[in-house]
Amino acid sequence: MACILIIDDDRELAYALKIALEARGYSVECAYDGEEGLRKAETIRPDLIILDVMMRTKDEGFQVSYKLKNHPELRSIPIIILTSVGSVTGFSFSTEDEDYLLADELLEKPVRPATLVERIKTLLKE
Repeated sequence: MACILIIDDDRELAYALKIALEARGYSVECAYDGEEGLRKAETIRPDLIILDVMMRTKDEGFQVSYKLKNHPELRSIPIIILTSVGSVTGFSFSTEDEDYLLADELLEKPVRPATLVERIKTLLKE
């Protein structure tokens, strides 16, 4: 069973995602800010991370992604950035921006659980 770490300051959304993913057989841990997320990633070594961008700061998720992708023991963990930054700022990202994002996938909130699970399965090669 794959372990997924959700890093998002929106506790209700994190909980809803946790329930949806656990119903599909995943083990899910949650962290509610970047620091907690980095600590949990180092401790539990998840198979995949779902990461929000706008938490305590408007770019905290980008900073966390950068730290994860530059950490020698965590850099291979796939990251899905799940964010509403585009709808809030009007700025759009694409997977072509992945050098900047340091993420494997980018999804805009709100996301359908089926779409998220499809991306997870692809990244985990299930």
